[in-house]
Amino acid sequence: MLSKRLKQVADMVKKCDVIADIGTDHGYIPIYLIKKGIAKRAVAADISQGSCKKAQLNIGLSHLSDVIDVRCGNGLEVIEKGEKIDTIIIAGMGGLMAISVLESNRDAAQGAEQLVLQPQRDIDKVRRYLHSIGYKITDEKMLVDGDKFYTVINAEKGSEEYSELEYLFGKKLIESKSPVLNEYVEIEDNKILKVLENMENKGMKGSEAYEKMYKLHCKYMEVKKCL
Repeated sequence: MLSKRLKQVADMVKKCDVIADIGTDHGYIPIYLIKKGIAKRAVAADISQGSCKKAQLNIGLSHLSDVIDVRCGNGLEVIEKGEKIDTIIIAGMGGLMAISVLESNRDAAQGAEQLVLQPQRDIDKVRRYLHSIGYKITDEKMLVDGDKFYTVINAEKGSEEYSELEYLFGKKLIESKSPVLNEYVEIEDNKILKVLENMENKGMKGSEAYEKMYKLHCKYMEVKKCL
C-alpha cells in the first residue's frame, strides 16, 4: 500500500499513543501505523474534501474507523486546544507550506514529541524553522522513488547548531556520507555548471546572477569533499 517514499516516512515514526497525519490524502500512513501497532490512535487530516472522503473510505475498508479520526480542515487547526498529539507527520508538500502548517497551531506543534517531515522543496528553510521552534534533527534519510529525490526529516525536542552547508544539505546526511545525497549533488551541480557555461557564452560572466550561481556551485563543490 505504501510507496517507497511513504514507507520511509512511516519508518521514522516512533511507537506512541496518538499521531496526526496532516495532508493525509488517502489515509495510507495512519492505516499502516495503526496496523503495525506503532500508534494506538490517529488523526488523518486534509484540507481537501475529496481527500477526506478517500481517507474515510480506505479507513472504513480497513475496519479502523474507531481509532482513526478523519478531520477536514486547514493544517493543524484541526487539532483541538489541549489535545495531545505525540507525533505530527507532514509529507508531500512544499517546505514553506509545511512550515505554514506548523505555524497554523504553534501550541499543537510544540506539544508534540516528534515531527516527521518530508518537504518537497525549501528543505534548508524547514531545517532552520525546526531549530527556531526548539527541535533538533535526530535523523534524516534521502531516497529516490521513481525518478525523484526525497528527504525525510525526524525532529525531536532539543537544540543544536548547524553551519550554512549543513542547513543546505543536511548535517545527518553529510555525516552518514549518504550515497543518495552524493548522487543528488552530482546531478544538480552538473545542471549549475551548464547554466554557468550558458551565461558565459552570453557574456554574463561577472553579473549578479552569474555570481549567485557560481557561489551555489562552490557550495556543491564544498559538500562533495565531505561525501
